[in-house]
This record gives sequence, C-alpha cells and structure tokens, in this order.
Amino acid sequence: MPCFRAPVFPQAHWTISNWLHFPSAKKLEDASTYLSLPSTKIELEEKGHSATGKSMQNLGSCTISKDSFQISTLVCSTKLTQNVDLLGLLKWRSNTNLLQQNLKQLMKVDGGEVVKFLQDTLDALFNIMMENSESETFDTLVFDALVFIIGLIADRKFQHFNPVLETYIKKHFSATLAYTKLTKVLKTYVDNAEKCGITDQLFKDFLMETFIMFKNLIGKNVYPFDWVIMNMMQNKMFCRYAEKAFQRINDICSCLSGAFQLWNNYFHLAVAFLTQESLQLENFSSAKRAKILNKYGDMRRQIGFEIRDMWYNLGQHKIKFIPEMVGPILEMTLIPETELRKATIPIFFDMMQCEFHSTRSFQMFENEIITKLDHEVEGGRGDEQYKVLFDKILLEHCRKHKYLAKSGETFVKLVVRLMERLLDYRTIMHDENKENRMSCTVNVLNFYKEIEREEMYIRYLYKLCDLHKECDNYTEAAYTLLLHAKLLKWSEEACAAHLTQRDGYQAATQGQLKDQLYQEIIHYFDKGKMWEEAIALGKELAEQYENEMFDYEQLSELLRKQAQFYENIVKVIRPKPDYFAVGYYGQGFPTFIRNKVFIYRGKEYERREDFEARLLTQFPNAEKMKTTSPPGDDIKNSSGQYIQCFTVKPKLDLPSKFHRPVSEQIVSFYRVNEVQRFEYSRPVRKGEKNPDNEFANMWIERTIYVTAYKLPGILRWFEVKSVEISPLENAIETMQLTNDKINNMVQQHLNDPNLPINPLSMLLNGIVDPAVMGGFTNYEKAFFTEKYMHEHPEDHDKIEKLKDLIAWQIPFLAEGIRIHGEKVTEALRPFHERMEACFRQLKEKVEKQYGVRAVVSCLLTSCFKQIWSFYAVGDGQKAFDLLAWEQFLNSLFLENPDNFLDSSRKFFSILFLRNCCLKTKSLPEMIQHDCSRAKCRLPVDVVPFQGLCQGHTGLQRCAACILDFHTLWHHPKWRLLLT
Repeated sequence: MPCFRAPVFPQAHWTISNWLHFPSAKKLEDASTYLSLPSTKIELEEKGHSATGKSMQNLGSCTISKDSFQISTLVCSTKLTQNVDLLGLLKWRSNTNLLQQNLKQLMKVDGGEVVKFLQDTLDALFNIMMENSESETFDTLVFDALVFIIGLIADRKFQHFNPVLETYIKKHFSATLAYTKLTKVLKTYVDNAEKCGITDQLFKDFLMETFIMFKNLIGKNVYPFDWVIMNMMQNKMFCRYAEKAFQRINDICSCLSGAFQLWNNYFHLAVAFLTQESLQLENFSSAKRAKILNKYGDMRRQIGFEIRDMWYNLGQHKIKFIPEMVGPILEMTLIPETELRKATIPIFFDMMQCEFHSTRSFQMFENEIITKLDHEVEGGRGDEQYKVLFDKILLEHCRKHKYLAKSGETFVKLVVRLMERLLDYRTIMHDENKENRMSCTVNVLNFYKEIEREEMYIRYLYKLCDLHKECDNYTEAAYTLLLHAKLLKWSEEACAAHLTQRDGYQAATQGQLKDQLYQEIIHYFDKGKMWEEAIALGKELAEQYENEMFDYEQLSELLRKQAQFYENIVKVIRPKPDYFAVGYYGQGFPTFIRNKVFIYRGKEYERREDFEARLLTQFPNAEKMKTTSPPGDDIKNSSGQYIQCFTVKPKLDLPSKFHRPVSEQIVSFYRVNEVQRFEYSRPVRKGEKNPDNEFANMWIERTIYVTAYKLPGILRWFEVKSVEISPLENAIETMQLTNDKINNMVQQHLNDPNLPINPLSMLLNGIVDPAVMGGFTNYEKAFFTEKYMHEHPEDHDKIEKLKDLIAWQIPFLAEGIRIHGEKVTEALRPFHERMEACFRQLKEKVEKQYGVRAVVSCLLTSCFKQIWSFYAVGDGQKAFDLLAWEQFLNSLFLENPDNFLDSSRKFFSILFLRNCCLKTKSLPEMIQHDCSRAKCRLPVDVVPFQGLCQGHTGLQRCAACILDFHTLWHHPKWRLLLT
C-alpha cells in the first residue's frame, strides 16, 4: 500500500488545506512509522530533504525510493474554513489570549476566504466590540478589520458579494451602539493623521473606505425613525467627523492628482446625510422640531454649507463633475430649508459658467437638470418657494454675466415653466379627479415636446393613454398613441430603447413598431366610433402591406375591416355630443385651470345640466355663475372658486375633398368632430331702450372661441386660445344666415306646393316691414360711416361683403313674395299687397345704394341638383362646372333681366326632357312635376312622351317654350360651356 499520512490538526472544524502531498509507494511493516513521516512539501523541506521526489531519501527508519508520487488537493467549503487565522477569529471566545493576534492576522487572510464567511466574520467583529464595551483594547483592531472587509467588497473582484453585505446590514446587524466606538476610532485617526506621518495616498484610501462605510450606515437607518435621540446623536457624531475629515480632504486634494473618486464619494455621502429621513425636520411636530433645533441645530445647513465650500474649492477640476454632480446638488437644494437653498442654488450658476467656459454652452448641465428635476419633483421634493428662489437667484447671477445674460435667462425661465407643470402634476397625481390628472399630464408632455425631450415626452404620453383607457375614453387614447406613432418612420431603422417603453411592443425596427401602434390605434378608433379616422390610418397601413411589406394576408384582413367601417358610417346612428364652454375663475382653483376658459366635449347624450352637476361634484366648494358675460377682476382675484358654464355650437369645417353634395350621414360626422371653432350668441342692448320698438337697439353679440387643438383629441377638452368678438363679422354672418333662411324656405315651397303659407308670411313680413327694413339699418349706422372707415381701414373688404349680402337679399325676397302671391288666400290679399308695397320701397332703396343682383341660387338648388345627377354619372357626359353654370345664368340675366326668371324656368323644363331622351329613361312623374312648376303645357305628340301630358292645353305656349329652348341652346356662352 502507498505510504501516505493525512495531517491531524489540533483545532476542530478544519479541513485539509490546499497543499502538495508526497506519499511513498513503499509498504511499511510497522504502521506507527507512518505517523513520523512528512505528509506535505512544506514538512519535507522543513526537515532538510529535497522535495523533488527523484532521488532516494532516508527519512529516519524509512527509506523512500524513487517510487513515490505527489497528491495535490483543492478543497472548497462554505461551512468549514481552511484558514487557521480566520478560524481563530471566528472561535475567538475559546481563546481570548490570541484575540489581538487573530484580529491582526485577519488582514493577511486571502480575500476569497473572508467573503465566503462574511456574515460570520462581521458577527464576530461586532460581538468582540460589544462584549468588551468597557474596554477600548480591541476597538482600533476591529475598526481596521471592518475597513479591510468593506474594502474587499468594494474591490471589483468581489463586488458580487455586495448584496450579501447589504442584506447583513438590513436584516442581521444588531450592534446598535457600535457606532460610538467606531466614530471615536475614526476621530482619533483623523486627529493623528499628520502626527503619525500617514502619507496622503494612504489617508486618501482610508477616507475612501470610511466614506463607503458611513454611506451604508446612513442609508440603512440603523435606528427606527421614532428613535429621535439615538438618530440625532448618530448624526451629531457624523458632523463632528465631517468637520475634521473635510478639512483634511481639502489639504490633500489641493496637491494630489487623481482625487476624483474621493471627491465624488464625499459629495454623495454628504448628500445622503442631508436627505436622510431622520433630518427632515418639517416631518416632525412643531414641538419636537423646536426641541431638536434647540439641542442639535439644523445639521443639514451645516453640512450643506460644507458642500458649497468644497465645491468652490474644486477650482479647475469642476468640469470633471459635470453633469454627474448635477443630480446630487439638485437633491440638496430641494431640501425645504430656506437658508440652505439660498446658499446652494448659486452652485448651479457656477456649473453653467464652468461648462460654458469649457464648451461655449451649458447643454450637458441643462439636459441633466431637466431629467433629474422630473424625477425629484415626482418623488415629492420641491415646492413653490423653491421655484421662486431658483428663478430669482439664478436670474440675478445670469444677468450680471457678460455672455450668459440672454441664454441663461432663457434657461431659467424654461426650468421654472417645467417646475410649474411638475408641481401641478404632483399635486393631483393621486387625485380621484382623473380629468385634472389628464390636464396636468398634457401640460408636462407638451412642455417636453416643445423642448424636444423625446424620451420624457413618450413617457408622459403613455401615462395619459393609461388614464384614458381607465375612463373608457378610447377615442382620446387613440389620438394619444398616434402622437407616438408620428415620431416613427416606415423604415428598417433600428428602434431606440426610449421608443419602446412598453413591454407589449416587440419591435426591432421603427417600421415594425409603427405597424403595431397603428393596429392598436385603429382598434381604439373603432371602439370610439371614429371610423373616418380609422379608415385614414388603414389606408396608410394598407399601402405598406401592399407595396413595401408584401403582406397580403394582413392586407386582406385590413381591407375587410375598412369595408365594415365604411358600412358603419352610412348605417350606424352615432349620437352627437354637445360642447360646453367652462370658465374657472378665482384664485381657489389650481394654476393649470385658474382664470382660464375651456371647451369640453360632452359624453354621449349628456345634457348641460348633467355636465354642470359633474363639474360641481369635482369642485364642491365652487359657486356657479349665473351670467355668461366674462367676469371682472374682482372675481378673478378673489380667493374663491367660480364656475361659468354654457353650451356652445361647433362650427362646421368640412374637408375640401367634399366638393359636391354628399349624404347628411357623412357630413354629420364633421358637424361635431374635427372642430376647433365654437360660437356662442347672446343678446345685448346698445343705447337707451326704445319704448316704441324694444328690438330697435337689440344686437346679437356672437363670440367665437378657438381652442388650442381640434376636438376630439388627446383630451376631451382644450383651452380656449383666442376669443373673437367682431360686430362686423357678426353682421356679415347674420345677413348670410337670413339670406339662407329665405332661400331655404323658397326651395321648400317650390318642391312642395302644399306647404302652409303662414311661416313664409311671417318671415317675409318680418324683413320687409318698414320698422325693420331688411334688418340692416343698424349696420348702416354702425359700419357704413366715414368715421368707422377712417378708424377701421382694415375692415374695407368686410364692409363690401356686407353690402353685397344686403343687395343679394332683394332677389331672394322677390322670389319669396312671388310664391306668396300665388298661394295667398283672398282673405290675406290686403296683407300681401301691403307687403309688396313695402318690398318695392326696400328694393328701390337697396338697388340704388348697393346695386342689382340676380337670383340664381334658388334655381340651382331646386333644379340643378337633378340635372347634375344625370350629367355627373354614366353615359360619358361631361359633368357641369357649378361655378361656370352660375356665371352663365348671371350673364343671361344681365342681358335680359325682365324675362330671366320665366325663360330660365322654361329652359330647365325642356332641358329635363332632352336629358331623359338622351338617357332613354321614362320619368313621367318628374317631368310632369317640372312641367307644372314651369307653367308649361306640353304638346301631346312629343315623342317619346306621348300621352304623358294628356289634358294639357296651350300648344302655342309650349311652342314658345321650345323656341326659347332653342334660343338658349344656340346661345354662344351656353355652347361654350357644353363643349
């Protein structure tokens, strides 16, 4: 058997070391001989023998031949240590006489062995200190050992053991009074640094380790928050240490290069101390706060002033700490202690100045402070006082600087605007009123869009989208996501990390992400019944599927969806929401709505009363205003809350693609969607009340509200950005509406002869009555004067337009009175004759002052729609040009105004017959109706309509009709139009 002896160790819990063994291959008769043989290389060499194993060796009674071999062991255990020095420390109670030696030897133990038994080693060190609380014998050695261990963990080689240390501090550390001994040792080291001749480099390393240790102690809250005395004593000890250590840092760093990490650790440690929970005195009761200030003072101010002084001592090295130190300095300045803020906010200007001198800009500083400010304010730091101080202090510094006066002031104003929005957002972040949360979120994201901070912009877009989905605002959620999609390209460009802030999107390229977003947006538009918007996006997506991705399966599915959307538009009845103007007046409202007016899009079937009730529920202390007039400064500056609410009418803005008449089902969508202008009308009296005619000086004040964005959008409401109150524009609009009203009623009577005449009578008489005189007498007095023209030369075109509308009212009234005369009963004949006499006076006055106009619109409306339907589709006929057609009729009127109406009616009748012949269609009802309207009697032998007009007489008049038709047909202007 081989000659091998395993070593026997006197201490327990050892394992065999990683040694090289030399057992002999020779069998010995006496087993006890084995015990005297060397078992390791070290033992062999200690006895003066060669360890090569190649020659004969005489080891006492045993001769070892060349037949020997070596065994190398490598043992690893996390339960039993292989190091006698470490074991001696862990079992220190068994032999306290060796404790000092074991503590010193610990620093020689391999780091890998120490970190494997980290918790046991730390427990042993703190137990040694606490069980010898009356003695200082081991304090320095324990301190050195702790610094050694923390240094090991800080080493990159063992940094993965840092979570073990963190867990120990958080869950297992129990030596609550150890800090008193440790602090005393630290103070001794600092005091004796120069006396002991410690070199700057060694002291620098020492400070690095102690900074790390203190930062861990501060961050882990050794004592509970309500242990005020213990926490304050600990903090006071730190301040004493800081006072000594910081001075020493200044001394060694003034001449020591490469001290960046030391300064960096110092700044982070100091800020961690300032911001720890136990020092935030504003969180204590007033009595406890006063007691702490009386006994300990505000230690935040003391350390803050030290930080300020240390920053300015950096000198030319400051640029190395920008932008890394912007965040910690910002965190310090946000502490709600006025003197501390005043002392430290100027550091920001110093940073701006430092970077500007280095790069001729302070872009790094600006970007960093904006990013950090968002995080800090959302986390609960900052207030109105900080915003004011920041604005005041930095502006004072910037305006004194030769080069930073303008750019610095712009930056300060930008940050102040951001703070306003972030403070509003934080105030309502957990508010039950989600509408307020949405408003503040939009304020913040719009700011980030303005300054082109895309990452922050997208972050708040998704916060807003989530709020909308919680409220089932699918249309608004779709518009919100669309803003993200618009940032992307249909390309293979790689997707930056900030573009995919949601885990649900799996996209490597911008094109892939945009595809996914479009599909989600179309889904939300569908749920919100906004099929027009879904179709528009679908067309863009279909183009990609068909011509770029060649994904025909996706294309076919998308086209089926679009077909359903088109069908929904014409078949599904969509409720029309009402719109409301809401003003929030008084200083009692949050700043983001205070003294501002918004246009709200109501919910489906929501009445104004219900909407108002919902508003007042959100603001239970608000008082509802009873007038719709803008309030005065007394209301706006009051401390209360006043809400003004009234219904407004959206103004249709039909897309240009609708260049011809379309179905009302299609147009109705645009009456309440994609709107940005809203009107509100209220009666006002100008001058003294006229006892004879109370309406003589009554005016309608029409206010136009223009919102910042179209509705619907990313919100269900938008702020009013401009208010237009123009009496002249109101007059123009009123005249246009009056003319349209006359024209529409004329068309109704032309289309249906059986309509009652009373509404027409009231309408016409209300206009031609001498007391009203067309309704434009007040306009003449107000706008058609030399004084007004002199004061408002910019309104010349508008005044001419108003005059033109007044002139056009005469032919409309003439047609209405003609129809009225045909339908009036004998009992009302005197009334009609008086109305005709009034009209003659009005016509004479208007045509003399404003010129003569031709009534063409009524003919176009009643007849031309049918002509258009024949010529616009099928059989290769060229569609009429509406404008050219109107110009032709106008020229015809000017050539022969007396016979124009009769001739044109006859012309339309014959044109209908000719058109039906061309299309070989039999439309007797239409022809017969048109014939009766034109007072024309058709000959019974007209082919192919023989027999359709039986009973009609007056062949000669019909021949005249045909003659007139041929006359018009060969008219040069008419021939030109047809060709």
